[in-house]
Amino acid sequence: MDSNFKNFKYMQLHQVLLKLQPLKQYYDDSGHKNTFKTQEDVQKICGDFLKALKKDLSLEEITSLYSAAIMLLILGDPEIQNQRLELLNDCFNYSDMLKPTMIDYATRELLDNLKFAASLAENHTDYDYMLYLLWAIPHIITASETGKMISLGLLRAFIAELTSSSPVVMHIYRNISEVWQMFKTLKVEAILDEWTLKKTYTLVKSFALILAAAALNSNNAALKQAGYRGFELPQAETCTEISEWFKILRNKLEEKHKADKCKAGLMLVRFIDFNILNLLPEAGNEIASEAGNEAVRNKRISF
Repeated sequence: MDSNFKNFKYMQLHQVLLKLQPLKQYYDDSGHKNTFKTQEDVQKICGDFLKALKKDLSLEEITSLYSAAIMLLILGDPEIQNQRLELLNDCFNYSDMLKPTMIDYATRELLDNLKFAASLAENHTDYDYMLYLLWAIPHIITASETGKMISLGLLRAFIAELTSSSPVVMHIYRNISEVWQMFKTLKVEAILDEWTLKKTYTLVKSFALILAAAALNSNNAALKQAGYRGFELPQAETCTEISEWFKILRNKLEEKHKADKCKAGLMLVRFIDFNILNLLPEAGNEIASEAGNEAVRNKRISF
């Protein structure tokens, strides 16, 4: 990784921490008046926040720690990844925050803070904050039930923004059918003509994560017991609609990027095959036969 890019990420962390006023009392910033520059700086911050989790924290403090933990995780220093993952897991396991109002509050805070972090980058796009969070969400989903519900709320918010749907009133995941209604407003031709591959990937991966975490995960009993619903595939007719839409997108992407020999575009085609179409009942057999000579059915790949 380019050192300048790494240093800029440290700058983003510093600016986010300055914004997170509820955390001021839990770490020593006397040596960081200008910026964070080294792994030792970050390790010290991680240690301070791990100690803070042993205290009685307010809702504002723990949600601020969510943002800090995610920013620390995406810094990209593999030498201290274990400590950063420990902090992330401990944050999302600090307390049971399954009340809808708390999930909504935490999700809004994360969206606001990560948007701010992304805005500090030069030549940033309006969806860069989604890419930051998409990198962390698989870890958040598996951290706790609270983490899973917040993640589903974040993914739903991404899709609403990318599809220019009506603003989300409350950041709570409901069901895949509701998410699909947002997709139906999008024209595949517009995506191919006007969107970058990264933006298309952001939309596709957001839906794939909802599909995997909500509808295809058998470990949602605690969330159902807490009163949440929507942890199943929609009715067959809706599944068929979703399959057809993604098949059209997949086939047009393949046609376009075979012609221009774009490796990233063809990787996105395979991502759609194995993370969406191969998992939907109406499309599974057909897509498996098209791509099955290279991978076993139900195998998932990363973009």
